[in-house]
Amino acid sequence: MKHKFNRTYVMGILGLALAAWIAWQTTMIPERLVSNEPGPKFFPFISAAGIALFSILSMIFDAPKDKEAKPYLDRAGWTRMGLIMAECLVYCFAMNFIGFWIASILGLFAFVWTLKGDKKINIVFAVVFCIVLSSICYFGFTRGFHIPLPSGTLWRTLDIKMP
Repeated sequence: MKHKFNRTYVMGILGLALAAWIAWQTTMIPERLVSNEPGPKFFPFISAAGIALFSILSMIFDAPKDKEAKPYLDRAGWTRMGLIMAECLVYCFAMNFIGFWIASILGLFAFVWTLKGDKKINIVFAVVFCIVLSSICYFGFTRGFHIPLPSGTLWRTLDIKMP
C-alpha cells in the first residue's frame, strides 16, 4: 500500500514547527526594558503567532479537494519563484541605496505585480496600496517605535534629509 503525503499538511506542520522554534528561541532573549516599549521579544512572538495561524488556516482551507496528483511547482511556478527571489535581492540593495521608504514602495509594487499572475488588478489601487502600506511601516517604526531605518546613501550624498 503506497501512501502519498499531502503537501499542504506537510508544509503546515513544518510551519507550526518553525513557529514553535521561533517562540522557544524568543524566550531566551534577555529583556532589559527602560520604558514602556514593547521590548525585543514582541516582534518575534508576533511572527511566530502569524506563522502558526497561517499554517493552520492553510491546512484547513488549502487542502486539495480532489485526488488528482498535481505538480507542486510547475515550470512557470519555478520561474516566478526565481523572479521573486531576484526582486528580494534587488530590494535589499535598493534599501541601502535609496532608503527603506522609497525602496519599500517600489519593491512592494514589484511583488504585487509579480504575484498577481494572470489576474487583472487596478493599477491605481495597487500604487495607492503600496504607498500607504510602506508609509505606515516606515513611520510606524521611525516615529512610533523610534527605530531608525535606512535612509539611503543617495540622499546622504546629495545632502537631502528624508522624513
